[in-house]
Amino acid sequence: LDGVATFCGTVGKQLLRYAATTGNPWFYPLGLVFTGVIDPIFDVAAYSFAAASIITACAGLVIVWNVLLAPYTLGEPLTYERKWAALLICAGTVFTGVFGNHVEVERTVDEYLDLFSRPAACAYYAALAVVVAILLVYCVKGKPQLRGFYVSSLAGLLAGNTFTTKASVEMFECVATHEAIGCESNPFLTIWPYLLIVCTIFFSGGSLGILAYALRDSEALMAITVFEGFMIISGAVSGNVVMNEIAGQTQLSLVGYSVSIVIILSGLSV
Repeated sequence: LDGVATFCGTVGKQLLRYAATTGNPWFYPLGLVFTGVIDPIFDVAAYSFAAASIITACAGLVIVWNVLLAPYTLGEPLTYERKWAALLICAGTVFTGVFGNHVEVERTVDEYLDLFSRPAACAYYAALAVVVAILLVYCVKGKPQLRGFYVSSLAGLLAGNTFTTKASVEMFECVATHEAIGCESNPFLTIWPYLLIVCTIFFSGGSLGILAYALRDSEALMAITVFEGFMIISGAVSGNVVMNEIAGQTQLSLVGYSVSIVIILSGLSV
């Protein structure tokens, strides 16, 4: 499911870049349909089967699709280094699926609220706010030649915060399937699922708009790579810190997952 999502996301992002390079605005809405509608549909479905930290890491497949398609769709050169980058990212993504958290925990609304209000989660929110503020300053006052990097970084950092999406999907799934655990009372009779959905729209929609702005002046092979790199980092951290997906994992799984993320980031740095 996430393989289809990443492919559709890549097509949409390249359409946004194509609209900027050709000056044809009609490709913007088409790109937004792929990235803002089709991609999220498959992503949401994937969250029903895997932990947030795994789904976000699988977003590295976007780089692979981008490297394979950009030379033909956008005419951007495919170098030897970029081929190695795609190979490393693909390998890291596979290992992430092997070593990541495969345990699905059913939670009530109150349990999610407790999870999201833990000291570790609050520390993550504070750190995220600081990093976002720093990137905003660099986006406005940084060197013009690096602005595309800073804008893409900001977009990816926001996009990786998928814990609100994971919680929303789990709440909807438990109601739709009438599960006994976590759905003793309908969570959608409270304000919290709707607040989580609003946060999801902010993180996903906001990051997409920021990336579209970055693609106006930056090559897709650069902007999308930076975007996905920061998305993987923030997704791995938020999944394990905010969603506490690190709990109950064996030492082998933790080491394997960490190595997988390092392999993906190594591919992004090539």
